[in-house]
Amino acid sequence: MWWIFYRTGDDVRIRLLQLPDGAKHDNAGTEIWSTRQSVDVVARAVIRCFDEVATKYGESGYRGEWGEHFPRTELEALRSLWRTHRSAPAA
Repeated sequence: MWWIFYRTGDDVRIRLLQLPDGAKHDNAGTEIWSTRQSVDVVARAVIRCFDEVATKYGESGYRGEWGEHFPRTELEALRSLWRTHRSAPAA
């Protein structure tokens, strides 16, 4: 499965593709789901999901489950950018 994200202005198009061979181009896959959402909705969903994972597993449990360090720095950077974005006046 491949998650493909395209951004146009304040919108994000998300496509979930099933690829027979991960090395092939996106167009070789079968789209099994897609949506268009605002940047705000996508950022909120990602932040909420990582917060739930951190609550459920803890940061050390995350490493045990996924073999990687919990992306705390990246999560907090996203949270900060999201707060800045949603508080910015509309153009």
